[in-house]
Amino acid sequence: MAVFTDVRFTSDVTVQALAESVSLLMSSNPKGIMLLCTDKAASWGETFNLWVNKLKVPIFGGVFPGLIVNSRFEPKGILAVGLANDIHVSVIENISNISPHSVNVSLTSSSVHSVVIMVDALSRQIDGYLQQVLHSISDDCCVFGGGAGTLAFHPQPCLFSPKGMHQDAMLLVEMTTEWDLAVGHGWEVLAGPYLANKVDDNRIVELNFESADKLYQRVVEEHSSLLFDEHDFFDIAKTFPFGLARLDDTVLIRDPIKVDEKGLICAGDIPENTMLYIMRGDAQKLISAASGAVRNTLVNMISTQHMGDCILFDCVSRQLFLRDEFTRELQQIHAELGQHHRLVGGLVLGEIALDESGILSLHNKTAVTALARVNAEERVR
Repeated sequence: MAVFTDVRFTSDVTVQALAESVSLLMSSNPKGIMLLCTDKAASWGETFNLWVNKLKVPIFGGVFPGLIVNSRFEPKGILAVGLANDIHVSVIENISNISPHSVNVSLTSSSVHSVVIMVDALSRQIDGYLQQVLHSISDDCCVFGGGAGTLAFHPQPCLFSPKGMHQDAMLLVEMTTEWDLAVGHGWEVLAGPYLANKVDDNRIVELNFESADKLYQRVVEEHSSLLFDEHDFFDIAKTFPFGLARLDDTVLIRDPIKVDEKGLICAGDIPENTMLYIMRGDAQKLISAASGAVRNTLVNMISTQHMGDCILFDCVSRQLFLRDEFTRELQQIHAELGQHHRLVGGLVLGEIALDESGILSLHNKTAVTALARVNAEERVR
């Protein structure tokens, strides 16, 4: 039994093209729709709101820097995916300004096996809200998702729900579908660690009691031929992310996306007094980490279960770093899954995954592949 009833892609990013794709999709009788679009969709506004109000099934999704269709990267388009199983979509608004502890985050049903989270990547307090979600789910619930937005890093509506478009919000999509996650990044330590002695949510103010941007720029320039005075900040920073040391000896990647007068702004919260490394990447190691994680997940899947359709949330800065090699990453991931399995997804600004140790994190520069579980008897139907 397929998890996706149908998949429709069009390169025309207009509400009219969206309506036409969804009209074709509805003939497959979906119980919900996942909608992934590229940057022009951020301007749809009231036109989208009027259209979605007439839709008969729940919808969720967002605006992203790129789309993934099987082993193909699409820099422009609309990807509409029909879902065979029931979903419930809820929206938490104004997450940058409302304390996560003051919001009741609870699931609507005990039959929920997974939660897909999409969040405005420019919002603050994302990690705080993720921990609230973690407290509301059962031990066997799978959680994954990604950050929405564009590479302009300009605050704007970037999330879709049955209520319309949203900015500074988080979507929680409850699913009865079961998924297994494959998470890999492949980045290696270049320098550090450095003490993040002064932070403000997702902004690093000081490292080792020194201005964070000055220390970061000095270390990167010492280890490369690049000069920040000659390049846009993110053009260099995409190659040298931070690595946040964790208690289980893993490293959580954090993308520095821009610098302001107060410090380095990252795509995700930085805990105060944590130790940070400056990382570097090798194309083959990144690709091997992403595809190898899928291979390991497939080996660990229970023998009475089979893999169905798959969703990939891959970091946009991996694509910017790998460039032409990014297609090879998608090809190797799809090859591990098997060419007859459908793979859809988006390039995201931060990847969300609940790991085996029970830690729910916002990752950066990481590939998160969700593999749907299909029972053997269902697969025969």
